[in-house]
Amino acid sequence: PASQRHGGDLVAQVLKAHDIKFVFTLCGGHISPILVGCEKLGIRVVDTRHEVTAAFAADAVARVSGTVGVVCVTAGPGLTNTVTAIKNAQMAETPVLLLGGAAATLLRGRGSLQDIDQMALFKPLCKFCARITR
Repeated sequence: PASQRHGGDLVAQVLKAHDIKFVFTLCGGHISPILVGCEKLGIRVVDTRHEVTAAFAADAVARVSGTVGVVCVTAGPGLTNTVTAIKNAQMAETPVLLLGGAAATLLRGRGSLQDIDQMALFKPLCKFCARITR
């Protein structure tokens, strides 16, 4: 039988294992499975009106609580909208985890909607950047 679990459930399980209580977001199709997985496990999903607000909120939670602040945004403009807050967290050495959606692997580099070189944009701002392909 096919598994009823998906990647979003796996991401949520890792966040839960690290005692993450909040995920800040601006909902979008690329990241919906992660948000659904978080809600299933009791991680509070806080939907904001702009991605930079979500990233600033994650930064604030990290500073106040001493834990990792988590922000999850959709691909392309969703990620680019977080740059100011992520740079702010970098300068303050605040532990923020940015999870970003992406265009389908099959469509990468073919001019699909919201397909930009996200890694090149964030490598100078982050301690660690990775693309998950499977």
